[in-house]
Amino acid sequence: MEKRNKLQAADKVSGPSRDGGNRRWEDLGSELLVAIFSRVGIEDLITGLPYVCSSWRCAVRDPFCWRVLDFRSWDTISHRLGCLRDEAVDFADLLNFAISRSAGVIDCVYFPSFSNETDLEYVANRCPMLRYFSMENPNVSETEFCETISKLKFLKGMAVDENLICHQILQHVSQCSSNFIELKVFSDTMDKQMASIICECLPHLQKLEITECIMSRGAILTLLDGLKKLEFLDVSGYEISGITNEVIEKASHLKVFRWDSKYGKYGLGVFEYCYHCEEDYFHLAPCECVLNQQLMEWLANLP
Repeated sequence: MEKRNKLQAADKVSGPSRDGGNRRWEDLGSELLVAIFSRVGIEDLITGLPYVCSSWRCAVRDPFCWRVLDFRSWDTISHRLGCLRDEAVDFADLLNFAISRSAGVIDCVYFPSFSNETDLEYVANRCPMLRYFSMENPNVSETEFCETISKLKFLKGMAVDENLICHQILQHVSQCSSNFIELKVFSDTMDKQMASIICECLPHLQKLEITECIMSRGAILTLLDGLKKLEFLDVSGYEISGITNEVIEKASHLKVFRWDSKYGKYGLGVFEYCYHCEEDYFHLAPCECVLNQQLMEWLANLP
């Protein structure tokens, strides 16, 4: 019944009007406008949509349009808004404005690269029901970060720098946020030890993203063995040949497993792990014997 009502509503929007012409955008119902505008960038919510017509201006003011705040493309946003002051000051003012428009109910916030724990604390104080945040800045105070996490009881996920991947912080996250199931790590390298920390502190993770990272085969296996509830794993863009038949087999129960290698662009397929070489977790390229073997097999199969 609900699906039928949605289809009927869509027909009313796209169908002809009483005068025989097509309906105009400004004639869309407010609920549809709000649903569409909730997917629009913050710069358009401020500088573009409100000036189209009165109905769009009214829809933009709905708090639902401001529940996901994405500031990652700060250069574009600041240029569109004509920001001329220090970036931290301009961002603080814009963040305050956006939170006010959301009536203090934000689901997700993606901070710009220069944001720190002070900005996160500000959001936590005004939006304690925050469910997800992304903060790439590696220079974050661990103590202040943990104090802020204590205020986010409904947090379900976060994206943070590898400097915050330690026992103390992840255990604190697990204790404060019982619904925590998503983690993304901004990291250059990940070894078996770091993978073990994630497994020990966040055993209930369902989604894990560690992309564009030098990652070992051992680290991937540790994650697959240790995270029993994992459903989504993204290790794409890795810079070593860590995906073996063993890894593929262990990952077969996942709903999503993304592992495309940077080497894939050469058409060489998946590199096998070489047991004849001394194991090194941080090879910047596949070992030479494996590369030669795979290259010869690939050439042999050419038409």
